Amino acid sequence: MAAPQSFIDSISDEAMADQLATGVLASITIAQAALESGYGQYVKGNNLFGIKGHGSSTDALHPTSEYVNGRWVQVVAGFRVYDSWSDSIYDHSRFLLDNPRYALAGFFDAARQLDYAGAARALQKAGYATDPQYANKLISLIERYKLFEYDRQAAEEGGLIPMRLQHDWQWKQLGDALEGLYQKGLLTDRQWAERAYSQNLTVSEVAWLNTVILARQQGIQA
Repeated sequence: MAAPQSFIDSISDEAMADQLATGVLASITIAQAALESGYGQYVKGNNLFGIKGHGSSTDALHPTSEYVNGRWVQVVAGFRVYDSWSDSIYDHSRFLLDNPRYALAGFFDAARQLDYAGAARALQKAGYATDPQYANKLISLIERYKLFEYDRQAAEEGGLIPMRLQHDWQWKQLGDALEGLYQKGLLTDRQWAERAYSQNLTVSEVAWLNTVILARQQGIQA
């Protein structure tokens, strides 16, 4: 098996950039690629994720294992072929975006919360793989190699990360402050206080709030 960290390092930047472009968590991208390809050791046609094809000239036939009726069986299936690993990562995210069952299973809702475990379970719920332990395997990989740190790094760079308040009382204090600003008319929507109470504000939203509040304190309607 290829060195796990070397493989992770080779695709982490691409996975983080893809997270900002598509919303698919970098940790999920890396963990799925690692699991499906044996850390890059088994990558036929540059297909990191085992995404099946549809009989086109860009597909290739390979044997694969499927979990059917409570047991593993060998089948031959067509798999997509790519020019590079980057193309495979891009197509993987497009595959998840273009198939509504992943959104319906809550995959993107979990991803927006940087909830890698929820995203992994949503993949399994939506039928990404037949392995009944697929989600647990992804979660184990993510936690073993701390892949969730790539999610946080990407979100920080994109201004999408939830605020790093350490205690419930800090969130409540922020909510109380926003509630007070709403009562004074400096905020026109009470949802900001409600989202602080539910610990669901991002850095970019807080920066926007600060700008609006400062402007209104100076008599500027922003």
